[in-house]
Amino acid sequence: MTEFSSTGWIALFSNRQANNEGWDTLTRIALVADAEMGVLKPVTDYPGFQRLAYAHKVIGAISAFPGHRAHWDNFEGGVPHTEPIVGWLVTEQAGVLPLTGDGATAEDADLLLAPGEEAPSA
Repeated sequence: MTEFSSTGWIALFSNRQANNEGWDTLTRIALVADAEMGVLKPVTDYPGFQRLAYAHKVIGAISAFPGHRAHWDNFEGGVPHTEPIVGWLVTEQAGVLPLTGDGATAEDADLLLAPGEEAPSA
């Protein structure tokens, strides 16, 4: 699931998710982009709409100093995994989320390693 959005909310559907781009000022229904038509449409216009879910609202981004890494002790298949952090997303609540090269946040990492720091061996 997407962990951040421009508004702080994402729309969950039975087979996908979409960024909530805003709200209709009259109906107050959440709006998502219709890429084919190039317009914003109410979430209720789409089949399978389930609910809105909170996501971190990003207000800025800072590049990471080279060498910062995220480490998971028990990654896919139980194998330890370490990935470079390329930036930090600044959220509306003055928090920061580590961002990896694939565009995902590493907020679920077991450790955030500073440059030169090694993950402890099991």
